[in-house]
Amino acid sequence: MDEQQREEIATFRWSLIAPVLTQNLSPSERQRLLREIAGHPHEIPSSDKTRVGLRTLQRWVQAYRQHGFEGLKPHTRADADQGRAVPPEVLEAAIALRRAVPDRSVQQIIALLELDGKVAPGRLKRTTLGRYLARAGCTRQELRSKAARSLLRRFEAQHRNDLWQGDVLHALSLPVPGQPGKRRQVYLMAFLDDHSRVVYGQMYFEEKLPRLEDCLKRTILRYGLPRQIYVDNGAIYSTRHLARICAKLGIRLSHSRPYRPQVLLPALFVAPVTSDDVMAVHEM
Repeated sequence: MDEQQREEIATFRWSLIAPVLTQNLSPSERQRLLREIAGHPHEIPSSDKTRVGLRTLQRWVQAYRQHGFEGLKPHTRADADQGRAVPPEVLEAAIALRRAVPDRSVQQIIALLELDGKVAPGRLKRTTLGRYLARAGCTRQELRSKAARSLLRRFEAQHRNDLWQGDVLHALSLPVPGQPGKRRQVYLMAFLDDHSRVVYGQMYFEEKLPRLEDCLKRTILRYGLPRQIYVDNGAIYSTRHLARICAKLGIRLSHSRPYRPQVLLPALFVAPVTSDDVMAVHEM
């Protein structure tokens, strides 16, 4: 297992225990929340399992308190992936079986592959095939079609810095300083504190991860660390790198459900843009 995989697993573990560590809970409330998390299925990186036990969650909480993000990384095993490569034709057949019936478990797929003679009995390991299917974007969660949509309800965080909401607005096309006659699209990246409604944002010439990192850093330096950040499923918000940044800072990163983005910025960005605003755009 390489370092990137270990960080991915640690990030997943943090996403589960973050609600426990980022809220002021009594011991009984903490235990109740851990039981609730253990009772739900999860897509676990590099594993076909869908459940995490209560004791495991408690160990992760203790590990994070003692060692931070590093404590959530699994121990390395030098021979973990040696001799376990899945042949391309076998993986292709496994992907076809999963896509045909998304609810098939990895063990069922292996049994079908063995019955069809595509792989020798006992040769293909469940954890190995599960990892390959996850890399191919063929987990059960990714292939299921979710038709039901949850009802919206009013909500406001109880305290300042409990919850930030982030969004990007595709703003106007502005003149480029020092380049007469040339115009470029600008993007307003901003974070809104859900309790105080304080907004901090920056305008950039690109909608890319380094610009988001810069905006987040500036917001944190000005207002402190939030307990949770809520964003949509846009490309810059769905990167593993951003998830690792939040995990290492002790921030719970959560996303809106697919196809349910809640637009935050257009209502805020109502003032006309002047030539003075052009110089405020960050070209990095």
